[in-house]
Amino acid sequence: MLARYTLKPMRDLWSKKAKFQGWHDVECAWMQARVDFNELSSDVCGQVKAIQVTSKMVKRIKELDTGPGGYRHDMIAFVVTVQEQIGEEWASEYHKKITSYDIEDPALIILLRNAVGLISKEAYKFEEVLHKKAMEHKWTLMIGRTHGQYAEPTTFGHLLIVYAEAVRRSIQRLEYVLDNELSEGKMSGPVGMYGEIDPAMEERALSYMGLKPAKVETQILQRDRHAAVVSALSILAGTIEQMARTFWEMMRSDVEELREPRKENQRGSSSMPWKRNPILMERLQGLPRLIRGALMAQMESISTPEGRDISQSIVERHTLPDATSLTHYAVVRMTKCIRDLEVFPDKMNANLDKTYGVWAGQRVQTALMDKGVPYGVAYKYIQREGIFANDHETPMLKLLRSIAISQENPRNAADILGEENLRKLFDPQEYIQKGIEHIFSQI
Repeated sequence: MLARYTLKPMRDLWSKKAKFQGWHDVECAWMQARVDFNELSSDVCGQVKAIQVTSKMVKRIKELDTGPGGYRHDMIAFVVTVQEQIGEEWASEYHKKITSYDIEDPALIILLRNAVGLISKEAYKFEEVLHKKAMEHKWTLMIGRTHGQYAEPTTFGHLLIVYAEAVRRSIQRLEYVLDNELSEGKMSGPVGMYGEIDPAMEERALSYMGLKPAKVETQILQRDRHAAVVSALSILAGTIEQMARTFWEMMRSDVEELREPRKENQRGSSSMPWKRNPILMERLQGLPRLIRGALMAQMESISTPEGRDISQSIVERHTLPDATSLTHYAVVRMTKCIRDLEVFPDKMNANLDKTYGVWAGQRVQTALMDKGVPYGVAYKYIQREGIFANDHETPMLKLLRSIAISQENPRNAADILGEENLRKLFDPQEYIQKGIEHIFSQI
């Protein structure tokens, strides 16, 4: 995990202490199932349940695992450490009949459920903040851009509601992950054949954890589930990346339509004190690359051979903490950014004016075609005058009032459409009115 980009809830969730406590909780659920099936005394189970993993125990586990003469097996080190707490009389009842991943897999599923739950909680706030800001700027006119070029008018609220809907879809994916990919566990032995285990006992133990038994597995739960989780996180991170990239462009010195919130003593460049670098937007474009990298590694872990090998374990010790913590960080930070974002409507209007009205070209072209001007002739006319308007910083309306359509047709657009009708085609508010009303009526 990257400490710089991990917030406290995720740091606590993925701590060593929490990991081993999760293992112990699964062991206790298994022991309780054995009690229910009259295999174990409830007094013993109660004594074991009372044990809580401490920092001292974590240190002991590490010593037994990686210290001189260590087991090089963290599950065995964990079991021995807890058995030391239980005492010799009942120690052998701990971790009985089950294999490592009968414990680790349910514990990991629960941990992932908690991590996805944290992200979902923040994603709901994220969507809400986007909706609120979108409503504030429902009618804040700006020029839309495609391919880095001026396109047609839109509003900043429209842009934000597009992102809000993308976040909503990600929330639905996360809910699906919780309801499906992260709903099952396994406690079926070394190769999933229930050799020493009663399937009814597995079901009972998993029920104490809020999980259902997987129908058929090997030593481990198949890793398509885990890949699906990281995939959903990668999509959410990709939406944040899209927002960050777009906002970064709008924060450029030559655009200046937005500005990200800054700390009072924040610095930009070490040599150019006047700079207000959009570091958060750049950070939120970089982090999704790491999350996608985790996805690639997790996808390759699906192909664990036969029962399993350790390559899957090596990978997910990094991919799962990293993907969840970085996504959580990105959602929280972008939510705050949207809430405190500086928006400059006057600059948006000024940039709209800088298009010299070329955005209205399609409207004029369509109107000319309605009056009988052939498509090819109308297209060439609008293209020619639109390029001239941009290159010579001349209002396109002025050109269409004076320049003939072609050598063969000496009339201009004003002659064909009428001065008043032509002028109305250059009203951006009128142009977007119907679309904005329709879009916002659906949300």
